[in-house]
Amino acid sequence: MSLAAQTKVAAAVADNPQWLQPLGGTQGTQPSPSPLPPGILNPLLYRTLVDGASDLIVSTHREPTMRIVGKLKKVNGVRITQEEFSAVLLEGLPPLKRDEFENKGSVDLSYELENPDSEKPHRFRVNAFRHNEGWSAAFRPIWETIPTLGELNLPGHLTEVTAFPHGLVLVTGPTGSGKSTTLSSLIEHVNQNRFVHIITLEDPIEYLYTSRHSVIHQREVGTHLESFASGLKAALRENPDIILVGEMRDKETVAAALTAAETGHLVLSTLHTANAAQAIDRMVDVFPSHQQSQVRIQLASVLRAVVTQRLLPTQDGAGRIPVVEIVRLNYALANLIREQKTHLFTSQIQTSRGDGMVLFDQSLAEVYQKGWISLEEALRAAHDPKYIKSVLGLA
Repeated sequence: MSLAAQTKVAAAVADNPQWLQPLGGTQGTQPSPSPLPPGILNPLLYRTLVDGASDLIVSTHREPTMRIVGKLKKVNGVRITQEEFSAVLLEGLPPLKRDEFENKGSVDLSYELENPDSEKPHRFRVNAFRHNEGWSAAFRPIWETIPTLGELNLPGHLTEVTAFPHGLVLVTGPTGSGKSTTLSSLIEHVNQNRFVHIITLEDPIEYLYTSRHSVIHQREVGTHLESFASGLKAALRENPDIILVGEMRDKETVAAALTAAETGHLVLSTLHTANAAQAIDRMVDVFPSHQQSQVRIQLASVLRAVVTQRLLPTQDGAGRIPVVEIVRLNYALANLIREQKTHLFTSQIQTSRGDGMVLFDQSLAEVYQKGWISLEEALRAAHDPKYIKSVLGLA
């Protein structure tokens, strides 16, 4: 972040150092909270960038909170009113987005902030939602430049999952684990190396691509299309080679993605699951029981790879490092999907390492051996702590 941006932040917070007290504040009497001054959201967002926070959470009638290296820090002494919230975030929303917030209680959108260093604004992914005490929004910064896999500390061979001529590739993991950023890095790799047509379906649009070797069209739910499912159905008539789907949210989206993968397209998407087996079960379970057998057959046919990732705190506490599991579908795993035996995935993956498989615990042990995370963190995150101990010679 530039000196100009830091100066803007400093000007906004100079008279209010209590805004950045650690979560829980300091001991003693706290200043009485006051309404958030007009225009203070932007300085808070600048400070989010300056402090390297991954998220800013703003709520009506509550003090804002930042998440820095996975830990929350409260911004004491200020609150935003519902009127200010509406003026900043909800005014000017497309009708579909506004209706979604009013009727469903939450909406995904993007927010732009002036960048003193560039013509391109700072961008944030935002989820605005209603709760029992008012309205809230979670802001997540979007990098101006799409990071490479190397910059994300992800293995370079991960780009191989984009080489399939057709099929389905999933990136899974918990919320905030970097799934969207990983997919964006993979898309940009394709963009710089292959002559293909890429359509992205996002909610909201996050990273902005510049077409290089590839031709890229980005479409946003609620702005350019009604839903992921409708966008997928339309994409089949738009001559894409690769389709990125922001998230597999419902039965209609899963069904449309399977159809797209079956009809000669490479589909990349995300799921909030902890491993490949859970991802498969989640996709099957959104369908009624009488359709699930057919869905398993489809998945066994089109699924190409599942990448699972988590972000763990580094040993020095200065950041977070990704740990990944890479599962490439082979005949044995496809057969387990058809026979509803995904609980046997882990043992089958262990016997298929020669096919490019990487177990989560295997990756975890490697990250520890590089000195990036502590032994305590490695054992806490492991699926099988005994395996970690045996690999490290601690058993």
